[in-house]
Amino acid sequence: MAAGGETVTTSQGDSKAVMVEQVHIAPNGVGMPLGRIVLIRRGSEYCAVKFKETWTKKFESARFTNYESYYQGDGTGDFSNKNVQFTKDTLEDRYSVFGRLFPLPFGHRNLYIKFGAIKLLWSYWSYGSTVYFSESPDRGGVELAPTKWTDISQVDVFDKRLKWYRYDGNRKDMYIPIDQLWEDGEVQK
Repeated sequence: MAAGGETVTTSQGDSKAVMVEQVHIAPNGVGMPLGRIVLIRRGSEYCAVKFKETWTKKFESARFTNYESYYQGDGTGDFSNKNVQFTKDTLEDRYSVFGRLFPLPFGHRNLYIKFGAIKLLWSYWSYGSTVYFSESPDRGGVELAPTKWTDISQVDVFDKRLKWYRYDGNRKDMYIPIDQLWEDGEVQK
């Protein structure tokens, strides 16, 4: 497994990934380690998502993640308001492999993270999950900001330390250790 991660097998024979504290910034999305919050912004709408657990099933060609998301559509970015929409769900991608080169979708698939009216494509990452900038190539306007935060009470969408990313087909893949997203001594401005 990449970046020093390790796979463990549960008593049911399923494989589970052990968390690696690294963010993957790709041209088309952001890969987040488990337990950390990624922020989503589209205009004045704000969302936060945290992937809780990822796993594969040993005897099925299937990948899963549990996540929780928060949607704040009133422009305040305040996730403590009573109007915040909370979602808890499991995403899954089941596929059948005919030969090594041709994975085909098979069975139930739930590939979209939902926040209010926004839904973004997800993919399994062995030590986290990836959120893509749009649900389809012709829709844009979504920005993603990886964070060190682990609890929604820590989130400040206006924190000056945040770096917001948009789709950029020319960007090279970047891997950033979570502790280097911003300096610990750096204060919010």
